Amino acid sequence: MNKFLITVIIPSIEAEYDLFIPNNKKVGTIKTYILKSISFLTNNTYQKTIDEVKFINRLTNEEYDNDKFIKDTNIKNGTKLIII
Repeated sequence: MNKFLITVIIPSIEAEYDLFIPNNKKVGTIKTYILKSISFLTNNTYQKTIDEVKFINRLTNEEYDNDKFIKDTNIKNGTKLIII
């Protein structure tokens, strides 16, 4: 299986989303997809770029580098990521 089901938590807008992400893409690419989706879902209320936000693992407090592939991180099914 090449996709993971993760939960994305955005405290600034008090929202939480469950998303499937491919594991063969870079974190920066996934960040871009997620931020565009959130912008769409919030009617453009939440607009950030990948350089303005950090993806942090809720369990381990690890921040992910934009140049790493998802499969090379500890992101797996059920991971909860906080966008700060």
